[in-house]
Amino acid sequence: MLEELQRLHVHIGALKTRLAQFESENLELRQERDSSVEKHEAQIAQKNNVIEQKQQENTVLTEQLTDSRAQFQQLNQDATALADRYSRLEKSCTDLKNRFQEILAERNDLRALKEKLLNEQQLAKQEIQRLNQENERLAQKNEHAKAKVEAIIQRLAILGTAQDQHAQEIQQLAHPSEMTEEASS
Repeated sequence: MLEELQRLHVHIGALKTRLAQFESENLELRQERDSSVEKHEAQIAQKNNVIEQKQQENTVLTEQLTDSRAQFQQLNQDATALADRYSRLEKSCTDLKNRFQEILAERNDLRALKEKLLNEQQLAKQEIQRLNQENERLAQKNEHAKAKVEAIIQRLAILGTAQDQHAQEIQQLAHPSEMTEEASS
């Protein structure tokens, strides 16, 4: 029995040693597990922080995307308005070019007309000058003719007076009684 007690004692000692080993291993495993849990919890917390940051970044990016879409839509509207305005300006420019061409053609026509009128005016001035000279020549000729006519009238008057006297004398000789009646009346 002593043997058995010794054996049991040895066996208990071995069990205690094993128990101590198991407890030591268990403690190490718990420490590892606790360390691992802490490590995993730290990693989870870190990953949660990263996830939270990513969610915040995602929220910010979503807001930026919404703003960018609104800006893009506004820019599209502005681009459409500018394209319409450009189209109208281009049409106006084309209309202005056409009107400018018409004005140039009109100006050229007016220049040609001006040249023609200046030439006609020059010819008219020359004609007026020629007619004035002709008028002066004719006026001088007229004055000369007037002088001649007046001279002729004076001669005729002189001749007429002499002829009247002769005619009266002849008439008196032909009708002496009529002359006396005329003289008394």
